[in-house]
Amino acid sequence: MRPERIFVTPLEHFTVSNEYRHELWFPFVRELGGVYVGVASDQNYTLLAAARSELAFLVDIDRQVVDLHRIYAALIAAAPDPAAFLGLFEPRGRKAAHEAIAAGLANDGRDLRSRAPALFEAQRETLAVYLQRVREDQPGSWLADPEAYTYVRSMFAAGRIRVLQGNLTGRTTMADIAAAARALALPVTVLYLSNAEDYLFYTDRFAANVAALPSSGRSVLLRTIHDRFPGWESAGEGDARWNYQVQALPDFQRRLGDRSHGRNQDRTSMLTAALAAGVVERRARGVSTIALNPPERSGGGDLLVARAGDADDSRRD
Repeated sequence: MRPERIFVTPLEHFTVSNEYRHELWFPFVRELGGVYVGVASDQNYTLLAAARSELAFLVDIDRQVVDLHRIYAALIAAAPDPAAFLGLFEPRGRKAAHEAIAAGLANDGRDLRSRAPALFEAQRETLAVYLQRVREDQPGSWLADPEAYTYVRSMFAAGRIRVLQGNLTGRTTMADIAAAARALALPVTVLYLSNAEDYLFYTDRFAANVAALPSSGRSVLLRTIHDRFPGWESAGEGDARWNYQVQALPDFQRRLGDRSHGRNQDRTSMLTAALAAGVVERRARGVSTIALNPPERSGGGDLLVARAGDADDSRRD
């Protein structure tokens, strides 16, 4: 994968998630297989385990989030079960944790080998509290379900989780992910954006990046919408912040292809159009879907390969 230059350093580092009801998505992602693409931190492990993804690409613009994934990978390799993993964040586990990080990153560059121990120490106490909550309060999470943890561990061990510093609106990372999926003839079945759309417009480059992802009729986009936005209630108990939304990925790709006359310029305008078209469904408190039912959703499991050249690349952001 080609490195992507990041020109802006985030002011806030989201090394822990504030989403706590990912199990609400399980019925929509379970056993999808294929390729998983997601942003942010360890919540991706819960989702890719539920999907039983065959390959996962974890992308973030924030180097600290990317470094933390590399730290997690090293610690997971040294910990056979969730209890052992969590123990590495306790004072008694510090020495073993540093040894695991050093071993796991032994073949990486000097900069990462220098940054990682310092990041671990700076975040250790916060992560200990957060990860314990993931285990105790999040049903089916990668730390609550031993089978999910084992699946994540096996994925890291097999090199099937690739961690990349990249930009959803950039020119290289997403294009390389799409090319890798096409080369393997695997659809991207899960695209998890969290609430990243709060911070971006649907630029030509972003639309081209999403269009290039090979999808199938079962592929989904997962997003969270803060309940401060009118009409999007939170899940309530356990998470009084987020609405957990699922959109058919082919529908998202189609709508991104129609951004003329102010349509689908950002998440708000896309949601407005979807509501007007009557394809938004409220499935449960804090759970909504877009175009998951026929005829909006593509039928069958055929791979819909959108090649990069098919997108209009003549325009520049």
